[in-house]
Amino acid sequence: MARRAMRAGADAINWRNHLPTGTPMLFNVAQLLRQEVGASRRYELEAEEPVHAGHVELIRMPDGVLVRCEADVLLEAQCSRCLAAFAYPAHISFEEVYVQQVDLVHGHRMPEPDDPESFRIGMDNTIDIREAVRQYSETVADMRPLCRPDCPGLCPTCGTDLSIAHCQCERGPIDPRWAALIGLKRMTNG
Repeated sequence: MARRAMRAGADAINWRNHLPTGTPMLFNVAQLLRQEVGASRRYELEAEEPVHAGHVELIRMPDGVLVRCEADVLLEAQCSRCLAAFAYPAHISFEEVYVQQVDLVHGHRMPEPDDPESFRIGMDNTIDIREAVRQYSETVADMRPLCRPDCPGLCPTCGTDLSIAHCQCERGPIDPRWAALIGLKRMTNG
């Protein structure tokens, strides 16, 4: 069942989830942890940087909660040619098991997980997916982002942004050994 918390202000409380409405990527799973394995919840993600939209499914597992997330994110970047700041959309998708730290039935601490880098359910029975969203956003980020595909970049001599202004610098090859490659480029590009 999809539920969406209504925003009533930064200090407002969403009593249905027992969390401040200012934390759309934080989920209280105390009730889910008391249910049988396989029980699930589904939530629509509210906009919070870098997430623009998406949904999360939380599924009870024997040792915690499986989080399935599909989200559209807006990634901030700097153009690799002209150095202009810009943002571009991307899509992330992940499944991560968040390991339970406290047994809700008996109240004792659970054994440490085998993987020390695993995501964990907070001691207050909350799952915060912000770190997972950050990590998966980094994996889909472009290695050499461009503000636009035909960005001319900066002049290597004077540093003028060639998408804004033209400079009077000579564009000839600096090293004559590169002349053959420039001729080849002209032949293939027209």
